[in-house]
Amino acid sequence: MKKYLILMAAGSGTRMNENTPKQFIEVSGIPIIVHTYKQFKKFENLKTIIVLPENKFEYWKNYISNILKEENVKYVKGGNKRFISVKNGLKTISNKEGIVAIHDGVRPLVSEKLIKTLYESANKLGNAIPYTPVINTLRKYKAESNLLVDRSNYINIQTPQVFKIKNILNSFELIKDSDYTDESSVIEKSGEKINLILGEEKNIKLTSKFDLEYFKKIIT
Repeated sequence: MKKYLILMAAGSGTRMNENTPKQFIEVSGIPIIVHTYKQFKKFENLKTIIVLPENKFEYWKNYISNILKEENVKYVKGGNKRFISVKNGLKTISNKEGIVAIHDGVRPLVSEKLIKTLYESANKLGNAIPYTPVINTLRKYKAESNLLVDRSNYINIQTPQVFKIKNILNSFELIKDSDYTDESSVIEKSGEKINLILGEEKNIKLTSKFDLEYFKKIIT
């Protein structure tokens, strides 16, 4: 089973109100995207594609490549939407018989155990999508009203989302709507069943300053 990783780092990361996009914020002297990459580096013969912001692409490419110094890493320009960025990454994979994990560059706490489970499950089932149960009470909110909903009907979707390459490529060719915010939605829209795998509560996406401080405390 040939393993690939598309590491998503093309976003502007403005929600932390930092001048530097959040994936490039340094923690213990290393940018978050590199912390995330290290969780996957433990897998032998892994081919990695890192999707970087189109704006200042060469700058970020040089910045990350000088830290990693890895031969098995390609750097690709992202687009203005996640769909386009992922598609750009997929186009660089020549071996269509492998398995690809698509992961948020700002989820550095994903475990080796979960990654291994997802690769193995996708190899058997065609795809593997991690989730966690919703633990908070949920209400459907509108400006003029709100309504309690049954949280048992909902789950949180995480990354890495893992697919057989030929399947995900086919889905991205079939679907023209670029507004999807995750890859499982794209492959589902093309008619493929989604296989849910229990994820990890600690596998959070670093979005806020609180998340960043939490991550700093864990690794320092």
